[in-house]
Amino acid sequence: MKVLGILGSPYKNGGSAQLLFSALKSAEIEGAETEFVSVYDGEIKACIGCIQDEEPQCKFPCIFDDYGKIILEKINSADGIIFSTPIYWFSPSGPLKTLIDRMTCLENMVSYGEPSYMEGKVVGAIAVGADAGGPWTCGYLITALTSMGAIIPPWGIAYSYKGKEAIWDNKAVMDAINIGLLVTKMIKILKGEKTDLTYSENEKLLKEIREKVLNCLQKFKNTKSESYHGRKTVSRSSI
Repeated sequence: MKVLGILGSPYKNGGSAQLLFSALKSAEIEGAETEFVSVYDGEIKACIGCIQDEEPQCKFPCIFDDYGKIILEKINSADGIIFSTPIYWFSPSGPLKTLIDRMTCLENMVSYGEPSYMEGKVVGAIAVGADAGGPWTCGYLITALTSMGAIIPPWGIAYSYKGKEAIWDNKAVMDAINIGLLVTKMIKILKGEKTDLTYSENEKLLKEIREKVLNCLQKFKNTKSESYHGRKTVSRSSI
């Protein structure tokens, strides 16, 4: 089982990263192989709407040969995907929204007589900010993804309003941990294994995952993504 974590923030030690790593560490407990990517680590060109052409070119792996294509290929090979983003005006960050638009090439394989390449993939959504918009942001993500054919497990969203201090938001961290556990368990069920899909309220596990995440974040201390083709990124807080 492979679970891909996609970060929609330029800050790899901010709140969005903190909850994403919490989810990925818990997915590993259930036996998943995990991978982490940030949408700010390379150029993701904007979708140009090939699907609207008279002879659509919109199909995987997309017409652009850019960093977005690399992420799309990773999405295609994953069994589960967990998205984590700062809340930008009730929505995901711009680069993550651009990636979602580009994911149309996975879904549009139905136009070529194949199933959507997102069909059956299990996904979860995380949002972090210092203001309102968490449910809106997660709601957008899961609505778009299920419309592409993805599966949302029970308890498949988590959000925190504590910004860069999200790792100390016990409820949000526990929700993120459950996303990792339940995304992976749902994958197991789809593969024919028997397991439960209940929410885990486990203080010991929360403390263990938090410690692992804090250790993991040390290598990203005071840094943000820097390889975005020299472009500066702007954020009101490290989320």
